[in-house]
Amino acid sequence: MDEAFDKLKQSGKNNVDNLIKWMKDAKIIDATQAVEQKARDLFNDAANQQNVELNKFKEVLGKLATEQRKNMEDFAKTLAAEGPKLLNSFGAAVSSFKDALTKK
Repeated sequence: MDEAFDKLKQSGKNNVDNLIKWMKDAKIIDATQAVEQKARDLFNDAANQQNVELNKFKEVLGKLATEQRKNMEDFAKTLAAEGPKLLNSFGAAVSSFKDALTKK
């Protein structure tokens, strides 16, 4: 998970929105608005919500694991498996955007 997070950070994708998407894709949180908002609220005290640090992300995961009575290590493994898929989806979106701009 740490490696996937570092790749997100290097590409500037470690903001709250992308981290929430990662957790939803990994099925750590449900896609319901109430659950998503609760997870977002856990990031309220982040120093910069556009550039969340790994320690803060782990803190949020720990709280979610405790609330769901699950193991933090299981969350980390699930996120590690989902990380490359998320990065690929960002890459595809950027590529499509660039293609659309060059056609204009």
